[in-house]
Amino acid sequence: MITQSTESSYTKAKDVFSDRYDDDYVNLDSSVIAYDKLLEVLDKPIKLALLYGKPGTGKTFLLKKIYRDLSKKKSIIFFPTPFFDEVEFIKNIYERSFNEKAPEIKTFDRFFQVVAEKAHDIKKSIPVFIDEAQLYPPDIVEKIRLLADTRKYKFIFTVHKTDQKEDVFAKDYFKTRIWESVELKNISYDEFKIYIEKKLLYHNMFDFIGKFKDKHYKVIYSYSKGNLRETNKIIYKLFEICEYYDINEPSKMDSRYIDMKALDMTAISLGYIDA
Repeated sequence: MITQSTESSYTKAKDVFSDRYDDDYVNLDSSVIAYDKLLEVLDKPIKLALLYGKPGTGKTFLLKKIYRDLSKKKSIIFFPTPFFDEVEFIKNIYERSFNEKAPEIKTFDRFFQVVAEKAHDIKKSIPVFIDEAQLYPPDIVEKIRLLADTRKYKFIFTVHKTDQKEDVFAKDYFKTRIWESVELKNISYDEFKIYIEKKLLYHNMFDFIGKFKDKHYKVIYSYSKGNLRETNKIIYKLFEICEYYDINEPSKMDSRYIDMKALDMTAISLGYIDA
């Protein structure tokens, strides 16, 4: 009796492009340039800097990479999710600054006093990465700016750059306060190919690289426009569709290359083209 397999090599391959591996960092020319620029910013005597770009360009990946590389050597703080409560923000920055449980501090004014009292514990300004800064309430952003004026902290904000009028990048409390800025853009076609190949190589999916031809890359790039988030979403859905046919209707699958029909189905499923 022949039993049908319930496993597919595409199952593991699709996971490489899922949120599960959000911490994957792929060195590309553009990201290396941005990485080096941010390291230069951290070495300069500045108070506020900005890392910006459209959603999905890899800003958070880059911050995580720098944080992992530097946190073993120096004091550095990374807030990947926003704070909406002033007291909660104060508590967290205190504990990460001084490596001790925070006393009851209910206002920024009091925190400024504490920082002044413990100034001897902060030899150099501590870099603080503020991801998703556009989500912070304006009053907390203004207090952060004042905190930067103490020269005990150096803040790197990341914000989304959009085409909307309410784009946070255009707001005065960012635009007029920032000393330096670094922009991340969508990646080029050549970088896009390298990104997919390296993601697969990092997870020992060597066989899958050979399943892509230039025609596949060109079609996928035309949909993603070099946006990393869109690229991950497309490849995940493509492998998910291939996974289904590999398990349920293997005779309809080309075992050597990605089937263009599967790519068309992916585009329809994600709304890039109409059925």
